Amino acid sequence: MKRIDILTLFPEMCGAAFKESIVARGIKAGLLEIDCHQIRDYTEDRQGKVDDYPYGGGPGLVMSYQPVKSAYDAVLAEHPAEDGRKPYTVYMSPQGTKFTQDVARRLASLDRLIIICGHYEGMDERVIEDIVDEEISLGDFVLTGGEIPAMAVADCVARLIPGVLASPEAYENESHSDILLEYAQYTRPETIAGRRVPEVLLGGNHGEIELWRRQNAEARTMAKRPDLYREYERRERLKNTYYFDNSATTRQWECVTRRMEEVSDRFFGNPSSLHRLGFEAEKELTAVRRDMADLIGAEGPGNIYFTSGATEANNWVFRGILPANPRAGKHIIISAVEHPSVYLAAEAMKELGYEVDAAPVDADGRVNIERFTALLRPDDTALVSIMHVNSETGAIQPLSDIVRAVRSVRPEALIHSDCVQSFGKLPINVKKLGLDLISVSAHKLHGPRGTGFLYASGRVKMRPLLYGGGQENGMRSGTENLPAICGFGTAAAHICAELTENRAAAAAHRQIFIDAIRNGLRTYVINTPLEPGTDPAHGQEAEAELSSPYILNVAFPGLRAEVILHTLEKYGVYVSVGSACSSHKKDRSRVLQAMGLDNKVIDGAIRISLSPDNTREQCEYAASVLVREVKQLYALHSRTRQRK
Repeated sequence: MKRIDILTLFPEMCGAAFKESIVARGIKAGLLEIDCHQIRDYTEDRQGKVDDYPYGGGPGLVMSYQPVKSAYDAVLAEHPAEDGRKPYTVYMSPQGTKFTQDVARRLASLDRLIIICGHYEGMDERVIEDIVDEEISLGDFVLTGGEIPAMAVADCVARLIPGVLASPEAYENESHSDILLEYAQYTRPETIAGRRVPEVLLGGNHGEIELWRRQNAEARTMAKRPDLYREYERRERLKNTYYFDNSATTRQWECVTRRMEEVSDRFFGNPSSLHRLGFEAEKELTAVRRDMADLIGAEGPGNIYFTSGATEANNWVFRGILPANPRAGKHIIISAVEHPSVYLAAEAMKELGYEVDAAPVDADGRVNIERFTALLRPDDTALVSIMHVNSETGAIQPLSDIVRAVRSVRPEALIHSDCVQSFGKLPINVKKLGLDLISVSAHKLHGPRGTGFLYASGRVKMRPLLYGGGQENGMRSGTENLPAICGFGTAAAHICAELTENRAAAAAHRQIFIDAIRNGLRTYVINTPLEPGTDPAHGQEAEAELSSPYILNVAFPGLRAEVILHTLEKYGVYVSVGSACSSHKKDRSRVLQAMGLDNKVIDGAIRISLSPDNTREQCEYAASVLVREVKQLYALHSRTRQRK
C-alpha cells in the first residue's frame, strides 16, 4: 500500500479533494492512504502561532521551524517506516523543480511520500535543510499557499499507482504520458451542429483507429505545444536510429548544448575586451583551458591552444612549428596509416625542402618499431608524428616504444600524436608518454563541431598560422568561439570522469559484434587487432590492449562495403566505410593497403565505431541485422556468379 502524508494549515481543504472520484475509490479499495495533518496542532506557542516576522525585515510572515518539524516528527512516530528509512519529503515551492509527468512517475514509484505545504511568505530555511528532499513547483506563478499544488501532486501520483485506474491504458494514452498531447475524443451523437465524428472512428478497424489517433496526437502537439513536439521528434529519431559511426562524429550531448546556450547568453563579451563582460568571458575561457591541461597531465593551461579542430591543429604542427625551427633538421617521420590531415600536411612540407618518411606497419596496423627506429636520423630528424589510435582499425600505436626510440637516437626531435580517437576514451598523460604535441577534436567525444585544441610543451617553438588580434597567447588570432570551447569542456569533463566504465562497456559491446560475426558467418576478416601483443621493452607477453575497444573494422571479401553500408541503413543501422574524411573518395583505403591486405578484403571492409551512448540492446539488434543481411548478400552474390 502506498502512503501520502500532507502537512498543511488547511487539512480540511486538502482532504476534501480525496473524498470523491477515482482517488477516493483507490483509498477505499486499500490501494493507498492519504492523510492530511494540521501543522498548527503541533505548535508550542501559547497563542497557537505557526509563523513569525523574518530576520532582516521584509513584508509578511514566515512559517516557523518548530511546528513544522514537530508535525513531521509526529507523523513519523505514528507511521514509522518498516526499514527505518526517512520518507521522501517534498516541499511545494515556486522555487522548486517544475512538476511534470516524469516527476509524477518517479514519486509514484516510492512507497511513502510526505508533502509539506508552505504558506505566507515562505518557510524557515532550516526546515528545508533538515527535512526536505526536493522542492517542487507547479509552474512559474505564485499561489497563496502550497495546498492546491499539494493536492495536484498527490492526485497525479495517486492515479499512477497500479489498480487506482481501471486499466494501465487509461493513463498510458493520456496527454504527456508519452510526450504527445492526447488525441481528440468524441462521443454520441455522431453529428453535432453539422460536424461529424471522423469516419475512421466509426469503422471498427482497430489498426486504422490507432494510426489515426497517433497522427491526430502528433498534429495536435505540433499545433499546441511545438516545444513538446520537437522533443517527441528527437526521441522518435533516436529510437529508430542505431548509430555506429562515432569515429566520424558523435551526437552532441544535451548537457553540452545547454552549456553552450548558457555561455552564449551570459558570457557574450569578447574575452579580449578589458571591461567586466570581457573579463567574465575570459575567466570562463581560462577555466576550460585549465581543465583541459589537467585532463591530459599538461604543465599548465598556457600549453593549450584552442583551434577549429584537430585538422587545424595537425596542420599547425607542420606549417607553424617546423618553419619556426629551421635549424632543427629537414627530416619528418610519420606512420603509413596517418589521418589525411597529417599525411597531406607532411607531403606539403616537401615543397619547402623537407624529406618525409612513412614508417611501415605490421599486419595488425601497428608501427613496426625496428623499421621505425631505422628511419631515425641522429642529426636531421626534426619531427615525428604518430597517431595514438587509428581511426579506421582502432589499432593503438606503441607510443611509449616510439618515444623511447626517438629519445635514444634523436633527443632534439619533437614528437606529435594525433589523439583524436583516444582523448576521452583511453588514458592520456602527455608527460608520462613523453609527447611534445597532441591534437584533439571535440566532436569525437559528444562535443560541438568546429573546435579542438593543440597541446604544445614548453620545449616547442611555434609560429602562428593566423595573424590578427593576438588571441591564444599570440599564436592563433581570431576571437575565440567561447560557447563551443565551453561545450567542449563540458563534454570532456563528463566523458573523462567515466573513462574506465565507458571502456569496459565499449569492450563488451564490441564483443557482441565479434561473437555474432564469428558465430553467424563463414566468410569474414577482422582487421582490428584483438589479441594481446608482446612488449618489446621487456621481451615478454604483455596484456596491453592492441586496439581501442570503440572501433571494429571487419571485411566481407567478395562484397562491396558501400552495398553493405546502404543495406544496413535501410534498417536504421549506420556504420561507415573507412575514414569519414576520405571515404567519399574512390581510392582504396590507404590504411588497409599499408597493412598488406588483399583488395577484396579492402573493398569489403566496414567500420563499426561505438560511443557511451550505445546500449547492449542496440548492439545486439545491429549485430543481428549485419549478420542476416551479409548472409543474404553472399547468397545473392553466389547465385549471380552461378548464372554467369
